[in-house]
Parts: sequence; structure tokens; C-alpha cells
Amino acid sequence: MPEYQSPGVYVEEVDNGTKAVEGVSTSTAGFLGETERGPVEPRLVTSFSEFKRLYGSSPETSDLDVAVDGFFKNGGGRCYVGRVTAAEPEDRAGATLTDENGDPVVEVTANGPGEWAESVAIVVDDGPMYEEGHNEYFRVRVRYWACDIENVDEPASEQPDPVPAVEEEYEDMTPDRESSQYYEKQTPTSVLIDLERAGDGRPAEGLTWLSTDTSSSAASDGGLIDAENQVVIPEELDEQSYNDLQDMAEPFEIDRSQAKDELVEDLEAIRDGEVEVDVEVVDPTQKERADVDDGEVSLSDFRGIAKPGMRTGLEAFKELDEISIVCVPDENDIRGLTDAVVTHCENMGERFAILQTPQTPGPVSEMETPVDSSYAAYYGPWLRIKDPYTNNEKLVPPGGHVAGIFARSDVEHGVHKAPANETVRGVLELQYDYTKGEQDVLNPKGINLIRSFQGRGIRVWGARTCSSDPSWKYVNVRRLFLYIEQSIDEGTQWVVFEPNDVDTWARVRQTVENFLTTVWREGGLQGTSADEAFYVKCGEETMTQDDIDNGRLIVEIGIAPVKPAEFVVFRIGQWTGDS
Repeated sequence: MPEYQSPGVYVEEVDNGTKAVEGVSTSTAGFLGETERGPVEPRLVTSFSEFKRLYGSSPETSDLDVAVDGFFKNGGGRCYVGRVTAAEPEDRAGATLTDENGDPVVEVTANGPGEWAESVAIVVDDGPMYEEGHNEYFRVRVRYWACDIENVDEPASEQPDPVPAVEEEYEDMTPDRESSQYYEKQTPTSVLIDLERAGDGRPAEGLTWLSTDTSSSAASDGGLIDAENQVVIPEELDEQSYNDLQDMAEPFEIDRSQAKDELVEDLEAIRDGEVEVDVEVVDPTQKERADVDDGEVSLSDFRGIAKPGMRTGLEAFKELDEISIVCVPDENDIRGLTDAVVTHCENMGERFAILQTPQTPGPVSEMETPVDSSYAAYYGPWLRIKDPYTNNEKLVPPGGHVAGIFARSDVEHGVHKAPANETVRGVLELQYDYTKGEQDVLNPKGINLIRSFQGRGIRVWGARTCSSDPSWKYVNVRRLFLYIEQSIDEGTQWVVFEPNDVDTWARVRQTVENFLTTVWREGGLQGTSADEAFYVKCGEETMTQDDIDNGRLIVEIGIAPVKPAEFVVFRIGQWTGDS
């Protein structure tokens, strides 16, 4: 309570009004699958060109890339992409850039695991500011080739052959932490690497390849470890021939942080027989890159891991409240993945799964939905498209295209409208042309067909969920409830710890009624008036004294959702009129 100690006028703000409930987004999708490269933590993508820049493409075993392309072609605007790989998230290629004395100054790490990063080169040279007398400034060019680096000619030159698939250039970087040009401030936008300070000073000029070999560090040309993580014989020992040194070659470990002078002393002591150490001297002209096999992905890779600071797969999607549609294009390739996706949506209670028939679904009479759930819908057949990378024709699952139609329908009509009778864009033809008779068998089972109609193109021709419960038969009904539930949840967080009394009950009731009135006016609820469309109860009729004593504020809401006109019937008969 405010205190009044002396006479005067006191102005106080009192919050007695209702709070507005803002409708949540229903058109943000989440895609999981394999990619050529990139981070394993989900990233927001707003265009297919952004997907290609960050992830490249997908391997032949995955249809993630074409699914994302289909999503954007059909009206999708935002999606999160979660890269799935069999490689451990921590196993990322890296390198240490050293100064002219061989001391480490910058740690470079690939932004995602996998052997792809061994085709990333870091080129350090003097930038424009260096030419003006600022010796601490340097330029970094990050280059990535999708081909084997053995086929790359002069990777550090201005015009390497072939041209890098991705090239990033950062001019006038400095190790000064107070400067706006500090290198750690400039590279967060990189789609290839992360930089971390390892020491004072700037890196020496030279070329460095990232490597998954963590026993030593790939350094610039001025250091002791060459671009292939091989020990380079120091100039101080150049009087010893390579063959002489090779005679005493045995494996021994090198401290990656060891200074150049110290290593020279060690090698001299070995040469003079003062120290008995097994050493391996590698011919610098014979360089071989580590051959890392990322392996085949499994169900556990899609489920992901949940560690502080590192979440992948479906576990990472749990942290993203914006996702309302989930699609895994390769769900039929891994046993149990479909169940995992649907279970994720059911447990989250705020998102919907788009499932796809296998490429060979079998006879119509034997086709069934893979799950019994109102949080998923099942679509087929597969679509023949133009591959966005090769321009060749390719059969792909329909999930990405359908997810885009979900997003397009939500924006143009609202989540209460069934995402059906909508044109599928970017499709040449269907794998199978199902007939009306075949759909008569499949539609009651909850299998939504994509069909081709003469003069009307290819359209989604079904709007049912995978649920056997008649109350949750339609996709738009389930998604409307998800929309309302999540919007009210996020819009009434202010109620927590408010006094559980009549005033709070009235404010909550009014807040929810205002929101549902807006939904009704937009066509999301049935009824000629708001009273026919919904009701909201909050007070003594919904709570007992025991509820109040235990801190429970209970609100009861009933809504009348609109149902799609799935069967349009015209009854026509003869009429003679008034004779």
C-alpha cells in the first residue's frame, strides 16, 4: 500500500482494464532432415536461397531440401530447419591460427559437425587498413568447396579453380576487443565458421584448412603445423635431409600449444641423442586428409539430444514456441520416426504433424493411416517436380508442399479454414492419379489425397486428421483449437500470482471473451451472435473454496468451431411453377 505522510495531491496509476490476447502465429513450420553442411541447432530460414546458403543441399538419401523448396513455393514464409547427422555435435573440424612466432591467437571451428568442414579454407592476409599503417588489422576470407579439395587449384589465390561454393570475406579485422572491427564481433553471421580468441595478437598471413584431426592444430603457413595437420620441419633443421630424419621416425605426441622454439629444441635434442623420444616426421610433400565417415542417421539422431547449450532434433524443437507445423520429409525411411514426430506434437500440445505416404503405398484396399491421432494428417501420393539444384525431374514426398499450403491458407483465410481445395504449386505431375472411386475408399480412413483435375490443376483434396474420434475429424478444427489454446495461454500469463478474487475473475473473463469475439467475427466460430459461438465462465461456478485455498483459478470455455463443407449436395427436382 502507498504511504501518505503529508498533505498533498498524489497521482497513482491503477491497472483495472482487461489485457489483450494476441493471436499466435500458426504458419511457422519446423523441418528435420539431413543436409550437406551447417549447424545442428535449428535455425530460422525465410527463403530457399537462405536455406542453400546456410545448409547447401541434402544428400541423395534425404528430401529435406526439396521439401523446404516446396514449402516456400506454396506460400510458406518462415520455417525452422533442424539438421540431422550421425556425427556427434561436438565433433567439429577446427584449426588454430598462429602469429608469426607460432603462438596461437585465434581458434576457428566449423559451425556444424561432419567431414564437409574439411573443405573449408581460411585465408589470412593484410587488409586495406594494414596498407594505411595499421599493422594490427588483417583480412580473412573463408572459402568452402563442395568438391574434394584435392581438385582445388590455388585455394588462397584471388581466383581459385574451381570457384568456391561459398565465400565470405571480412576486411579490416582486429584483435582489439574494444574496436567495432574486433573479429569475434564480425563473424556471428558466418554460415561456415565460429571464431574464438586464443591469444593476443593477429594471425600470420597464410592458408589454413579446417581439420577433424584434434591431435594437432592446422595453422597458417608461418606455424609448425601445415594445412594438412602435418609437422613441418623447421628451417633451423634444414641441414638434415628428410631421409636422415625419417630414419628415426616413431610416433610421438606434440603439444598443440607448444611454441616453435621449444619444439626446435626438442627436435635438436632428439637429433643429438640427448633425449630418447619416439618421433614421427612426415614428408610435407605427401599430404593426406583425414577420411571421416559421418555414418547413417538413426531414430535417435532425429529424436536428438537435450544438453545445456546443445539441443538437436526434436529435443531442440521443444524450445521453439513459434513452431506450429512439423514435417520430417524422410519419415518413412526410419522405423519408428513417424510415431516419434506425432508423439512430439501431442506432448507439446501446440503443433500439428504433416505425414506422408511411402513412395510405394501398396493396394488402395490395404492403405491405412500410420497413427490414430488428431495432431496429424496423412497425405499422398508423391509429387514429380523439377529438382531445384539439377533441374532434373524427381519424385518427392508431398509434406513440404502441403506445409506451405497450410501457411498460405492461414494467411489468406485464417486457421479456421480447411487447408484443402488449394492448388499445389511447383508440381509437374503426380506419381499416381487416384480416381474418385479410390478416394471413396481412402477418405473415410483419413487419407488425404492430392489429385489432378482437368482445367483446375493439382489440388489438395482432403482435410481429415488421422483420428478415429469424430469430434476431431477435421484438420482445421484441431488447428483452430491449438491456435485458441496457445493464444489464451500466452495472453493470460499476467494472471499468475494475481489475487484470486472477484475482480481478477472478471478481468480474466473479459479478456478471454474479447479475444473469442474477434475469432468469431473473423469466421472461426459458428453462430449468428457471440453468445451462440462461445461462453466463458470464471468464478464460484468453476471453483470451490478448496480450489481457491490451493491457488487454483479455473476458467471454463466452450466454443463452437466451424466445420468444412466436405460434401456439397444439391437436391434438384422438377418444378412446374404456379399454373
